Formats: sequence, C-alpha cells, structure tokens
Amino acid sequence: MDQKEETFLRGSAEEHLRLRLIIIIPVIFILVSLSVGLIAMTLTQWVFRPPQPTSRDLLLLRLGIVGSSLFAGLLGALLAYSITKPVRKAIFEAEKMIRYAKADPVPITAANEVGALSALFDQAFVSFVEVVQAREMLDGINEGIIALDKDGRVAGMNLRARQTLEVSLADARQQSLQELLGPAPANGLLLGIAEGVLREEQERGHNRVPFRSPSGRERLLSVKAAPLRLGNELREFIGVIMTLSEYPGSPPQFPEIVGQSEPFTEVLDLVAKVAPSDSTVLLMGESGTGKEIIADAVHRLSRRGEKPFVKLNCAAIPEGLLESELFGHERGAFTGATGKKPGKFELADAGTIFLDEIGDMSPSTQAKVLRVLQEKEVTPLGGTQVKQVDVRIIAATNKDLLQEVRAGRFREDLFHRLNVMTISIPPLRERKSDIPFLADHFLAVVAKKSQHEKKSLSRSAMDCLLSYSWPGNVRELENAIERACLLSNGSVIQPEDLPPAFTPPKPVAIADANGLEAKTDRLETKASLNDTLEALEKELIIQALKKCKGVQVEAAKLLGLNHKNLWHKIRKHKIEPGYLKEG
Repeated sequence: MDQKEETFLRGSAEEHLRLRLIIIIPVIFILVSLSVGLIAMTLTQWVFRPPQPTSRDLLLLRLGIVGSSLFAGLLGALLAYSITKPVRKAIFEAEKMIRYAKADPVPITAANEVGALSALFDQAFVSFVEVVQAREMLDGINEGIIALDKDGRVAGMNLRARQTLEVSLADARQQSLQELLGPAPANGLLLGIAEGVLREEQERGHNRVPFRSPSGRERLLSVKAAPLRLGNELREFIGVIMTLSEYPGSPPQFPEIVGQSEPFTEVLDLVAKVAPSDSTVLLMGESGTGKEIIADAVHRLSRRGEKPFVKLNCAAIPEGLLESELFGHERGAFTGATGKKPGKFELADAGTIFLDEIGDMSPSTQAKVLRVLQEKEVTPLGGTQVKQVDVRIIAATNKDLLQEVRAGRFREDLFHRLNVMTISIPPLRERKSDIPFLADHFLAVVAKKSQHEKKSLSRSAMDCLLSYSWPGNVRELENAIERACLLSNGSVIQPEDLPPAFTPPKPVAIADANGLEAKTDRLETKASLNDTLEALEKELIIQALKKCKGVQVEAAKLLGLNHKNLWHKIRKHKIEPGYLKEG
C-alpha cells in the first residue's frame, strides 16, 4: 500500500468517525425516544382505555400519545446533541494537538466511540507531556525564543525572551509584536525582521539590531527569524520562530566602548542621561579604568559634540607650566615666553575641556580654575585683558577627593563645584564578565596594528585572565594582550605567553594528620571560609558548563541541581555560559 492510499484510508477513517459522532448518535437517540413513546402509548391505551370508547375517543387518545412521543423524541435528540457538543469539541481539539505534535499520527481504528475517544485522549496526554518537557528545556536555553503565529501575534516565548523584553507571558500572549515592542523607534528594525519573514516566508538573520526595553535600557541583539511550518507539510505556513541573543559588542550610543556587565552598563546609562546637559562631570575611578574614553563619550553625545574637545593631564605638566597651559600667557610673562599663546580654556571655547588627574593640581591653580567655573572668564599670565569663555568641564581623578578635602590638599569650594554629577567607574575586577569581550577587542586591535591574522585565547589562558586581580585594570589587560600576541608562536595564546603574574601558582603539598600528602591550591592567608566556598562553587559550575558545552540543563543534571537554581547561581557568580559554548 503506497503513501497516497494510506493517507486516503486514514482520511476516510477520520471522516467516518466524525460522521458517527455527529449524526449516528443523535439518530440513535431519536429512535430510542420514539420506541419509548410507542411503548408509552400502548401502556396508556391498555391502562386508561375507556369502558365503552367510541372510535373518536380512541383516535384522539392515539393521536395525543403519538404527538407527545414525537415531541419527546425530538426533545431527546436536541438534548443528546447538546450533551455531545463538549465531547465533540474535546475530540476535535485532541485531534488538532496530535496533528501539531506528530507529523504522522496513528490512524484511529477503534471499534466504538468510547474506544476512539480514549485513544484520542491517550495521544493528547502524551503530546501534553512532551510539550511540558519541551517548555522546561526551552527555559534553560541562554537565548530568547519567541513564537509568532501567521498573523504576527505572540504564541509563546521562553524565560530568556521574557527577561530580554521585560514582559510576562500572560501579558505577551496574543499581542502583536508591534504592540509588545511599543512605539520606540529603536525597535523598528527588530519589528521589520519579523514582518519580513511573515510576508516572504524566508529565513533572515541580523547582527547589531538595536533594542530598547520598556525600562529604557538600550542594547544590541543578534536576531534570527525563520518560518515555522506544520510537520512535513512544507506548504502549510503557521508562523515564525525568532531567536534573540545579546550581541557581544557595545550599546548603540557607545560604539567605541566595549562592556556589557551590569556595573558598567549602569555607568553607560548614567552617561547617556548626563551627556546632553551642560553640567560639570566628575569621573572617579582607579587608573586604567577608562575615564578618558568615558569623557570622550560625554562630549560626543552632548550638544557641544561638534565643538572643540581639549584634553589636559594635570599630573603630567610641571606646576610652573600648568597655569600657562590652562590660561595662556602674554609675551614676556616669564622666561622663555617669546610670544603670545592661548590657553586650553580659550581653545576649548564653546566646547569641552577634560582635566585629567585634577586631584594633583596645586591649591593656587585650583583657585584660578574655581574662578573660571564661577565667572566664566580667564586672564592670561602676564596680561590684564579678561576673556569670556563658554566651556563645559569634565574632570577626572583616581583619588578620593573628599578625603583630599579633609586632609587640606584640595579646595572644598572647588570640590563642590566639580561634584555636580559624579560618575564612579568600576575597576575591572568588579566587571570580570567583560574580560572576554575586551580581550577579543584588543586582539583585533593588535592584529590590525601589526597587519597579521587575529589570534585567539586558549581556555586555560582565558581562565588565567579571569582569575587575575587586575590592579592596572583595562590598561593592564590591553598591555598583557599585546605582549602575549608578540610572544605567542602560534595562532592560539597559551598561559605561558601571558606575563608571569598571570600564571596560577603551582599546587603545594600539605601533609594531613595521618601523614598523607594532599595537593591543594595555594590560598591567601586572609581568605575567609565563605570566600573559599564561593570560589569553589563558581569553579565547579564553570567546569560543569564546560563539559556540557554551555547547556545549562545538562550542567544542572551533572551537578544535581534544579536548572532554575543553577541559573540563579550563574547570575550570582556573573558567569557567561554563552562564552563557554566555544570552549
């Protein structure tokens, strides 16, 4: 029997079942009702027959009984039809579920209606269990998945998609994607991708798709959208499946900045809010955290972005020359002043001036900078002419200025003038999830500079970077990557190519109470028990994710944890499962 004949017979069996359910059952009820009516007529005639009935009395009696019996039969048929309506609806829904869950359902060959209904619900129950298991697996995936029907309405989404879109499944279900994304113009490309697949029924993929969440956070996404078809029926288009993952790059407003960890994202959000104003900005952070790059972003996003941006490192210029650099000088103002020279404030007029390491400025120079902030005017050294300047000041320091004020090394009034909007930049050790992306960026920079093929980091080398304390922050990472690229003989950087400080200590032998030797890693003498246990838990999770290629559900089984508990621990330790997939 070929496939066409099998399909025909299966369709005939299904149609026969529906015919029996829709027509035969009500007919049986009618026949039963008529039979009951005739029996009732006979009994009534025998019990209530008049002693001396006339032919007219008998005719009326029989007509009344027949009429009442027919009415009872029709009423019974209607009642039977209404009673079987929920059953028929349940059977149709079960058939629909089976058709979606199985491309080749088993034909129904039950001998009676009860058997057919039982078989349908058995298949539906198996399909339901499979759907629940699939939903649990989808919630463990690190990518967002959205299912749209052919009208563009949300049919379902997994946990990661709900987190990305910041919406619950109950609120999203049966909404169109346009209603879900809202009126934000930044989401137009994402909506256009979905509409294109719905219209053309062709797969699409895009990187660096801007997305703005309801909370206002902006990020870049990698988006793939594919048409969804029913089983093997390639012509039956039923919707679209979209996968969303965070693009390992920069927010749309900061293409030059690499970092997407939570602490650093908060800094970028604050920069985006502060930049459009003319407020003075004070950047605080350790050396090498990227204060100058943040200052560049503040200026670029401000209304002064097309105007001059002048930078000055106050710690790199001798005290005798710093005032001349800031305010300018006239000819003969001091020995060597052979001509007139404008200062940095004058050069930055209508734009922005960046005063790096302002905490190293002398008190006398601080007083003059305070005057510029208050009066918006400068006087060159050796001159008497006052010049008006319109300058926005961005200051940066690696010192605690409040502590410097208390120690008398920094003017309190200048501190309050600068402390209009303070942005604290986290050190690299507090945003280690950004290290893989920063390292990849610096590898690309070195490759472009040297005009060689881009190298990569081995898993052991990446582990060394992630476990290092980074006293020199991002600048130290950049130097370490450049050094490793120069020393590496192959295309993959190994731990021995990194600076010696990055190499993990070798295990030391420690004798236990029985004289046996156990190898253990050298721990810091001041490390607490909690810190040690936290580090051990993180390492075990990383190892499990490596073994399972980043699949959280499999890693949870390996560790004996519920996958939701594992997900919370991954968030707590700021582990990036997506990166571990490549390992």
